[in-house]
Amino acid sequence: MTSDCPPELIAELAAHARAAGADAPRIERLDLAGRVFWVKRVERPGLRMRLQKGEPRRAFEAERQALRVLYAAGAPVPPVCAEGPDFFVTPDCGRIVAMIQRLSGDRAERAAALREAGRALGRLHALGFSHGRPSPKDMCMQDGRVTLVDFENFRPRLNTPEGHARDLVVFVFNVLVNAPDDAPEVRDALAGHGETAPPEIWPLARAWCRRMAWAGWLTWPVRRLSGTGRAREFKAVPRTLALFGEG
Repeated sequence: MTSDCPPELIAELAAHARAAGADAPRIERLDLAGRVFWVKRVERPGLRMRLQKGEPRRAFEAERQALRVLYAAGAPVPPVCAEGPDFFVTPDCGRIVAMIQRLSGDRAERAAALREAGRALGRLHALGFSHGRPSPKDMCMQDGRVTLVDFENFRPRLNTPEGHARDLVVFVFNVLVNAPDDAPEVRDALAGHGETAPPEIWPLARAWCRRMAWAGWLTWPVRRLSGTGRAREFKAVPRTLALFGEG
């Protein structure tokens, strides 16, 4: 995988990542040569988290391989600038879209970020790839362009139109979770996706949501709760299903 990092900077990035030692954080910021980079290492979870999330090295290698394949294909993902057995380094890609969505008081800025996020996901789908778990917190915006990150859920078997449709539903769900109120930016995200994605994804996503209509009824008791992140997730389920049921 190529990037715009000169060999001496690649060596320095790798040296910094290796020198951090066994207690190094899983995600670490590096400031070198006037630029910002991020080190990602293999997670070291306890037994409970290992049972819940599975083998961490498998997820780590899945993401590393995804970045290699996707960057080579021209997808909106960061390059791997340096790597070792237990880490890889990518350049900083700007502000997290979820933070723009939550914190920006400018409606136009939120709309632009979500629309470009939808476009970036659509470009990925147009290339024949699925993200696996797209969310505004896994998208970064810089100079008006969105880059997709966090591919631990990337699986080649999901690189199908049906997998793209599932991606779109998950993305819309996560946009709604991130904005508990009925923010209009979710429609901007959908419009952006429609500008760049193959046209068959929308009807496949609608069909999937129709088959999942029972989930809206199942979550009704929990939706009455408020004040927790989990409650927001349950409340986003019927809103997602309804959005795909329109038009």
